[in-house]
Amino acid sequence: MALVYATINKETLLHICSNKRVSTDFIIKKTKLNAAKVPLWLDAANPSLPTIKQAKVLATCLHIPFAGLYMNPVDIPLKRIPNIKNLRTMQGTSVPDDSALNIAIVDILLERDFLTNANKEFGQLVPTFAPNMPSEDDPIKWAQAIRTQFSIDLGTQYRCPSPRQFYLYLRNCIENGGVFVHCFVDVPVETARGLAIYEDPLPIIGINDEDRPPAKSFTLIHELVHLLKRESSLCNDMTHMATITGEEVFCNAVAGELLVPTKALKIILRDKQFTAPYSVSDIQKIANRFSVSREVIIRRLLSIGKISNIEYDTYTDLFNQELEQERERQQIARKQGIKIGIPQSISRDAIDRTSPSVSKMLYHGFSEEVYSKQDVARHLSIDQKHIDKFLMEVSKWIR
Repeated sequence: MALVYATINKETLLHICSNKRVSTDFIIKKTKLNAAKVPLWLDAANPSLPTIKQAKVLATCLHIPFAGLYMNPVDIPLKRIPNIKNLRTMQGTSVPDDSALNIAIVDILLERDFLTNANKEFGQLVPTFAPNMPSEDDPIKWAQAIRTQFSIDLGTQYRCPSPRQFYLYLRNCIENGGVFVHCFVDVPVETARGLAIYEDPLPIIGINDEDRPPAKSFTLIHELVHLLKRESSLCNDMTHMATITGEEVFCNAVAGELLVPTKALKIILRDKQFTAPYSVSDIQKIANRFSVSREVIIRRLLSIGKISNIEYDTYTDLFNQELEQERERQQIARKQGIKIGIPQSISRDAIDRTSPSVSKMLYHGFSEEVYSKQDVARHLSIDQKHIDKFLMEVSKWIR
């Protein structure tokens, strides 16, 4: 069978890679395409072209529609990657290839553009982001101020049935306070857990979609603190390692205090069922109470002097071992074709990674017959058969 080549606009391909800061090595590694041919496709002077199938793989890698490769460069919607302070801790001495992260940043910027343009089209007002924090860097005062400004209620937190529901509640509170919150995809957690881009109006918080809901909640508050300081940041370490900067330590401290307030934690520890030394079951029960991770709880216990550094390290090692064992168990199950864990829900996943404001805008546009189900599905990058469930869930937020 003769190969069918894609007569793409190679100038456009170069334009996309240049503006998104995507390296040739990343494309080869990500797509597993022929390492000798990819550089030829990126050479405008070389007549070599990819096949239709290869071109579709390239488009998927670059997060652009396949048809975009045939367009003129000026017609491709792209955004300039802003200056973002890199506060990540790096392992090793090699310079990381941030191609995947750069693609994700452009995705988030374009999603924000979609929302701002849709707001104008439908005459919707954008909530005002008005930082008003204490002058001194006191984590307890900052946490209290954030709870007040963004209407984050501790009672509602206690009533959340799961960490996921708490994350969705927290995300909604922060978006109502004038922040755009959206998840990015296809980026390893160790590369970036979160980012903050200070814009006026509608500053941005990006969260790694690969993270668990409790980690997303922590990242959400951590990045919010950066925005309240009018900082753009890139973070991957939400621990308290000695290698992280003072800025990161403060953001972590505020996030920990907000998610698990000192006063509330001390009240819970007065319950007779919790006596030192705390068992793993105790830690889990306290974590469930606040809808946070066990890691957050042991750090908070260390902060208020309820456990020692040695105990903290012991818990950390134990939790890491459990996590590694669980990963191995899942890997073995996948090889055996056994499905474990919560069944995947495409519509639920779309809701979890999509800005609540964007979700509501898509629902509004569909209700007004401006967007079709196909438009909504294309925007969310999911199959049209999942749109009814997505719209039904979002409709509950409008009532």
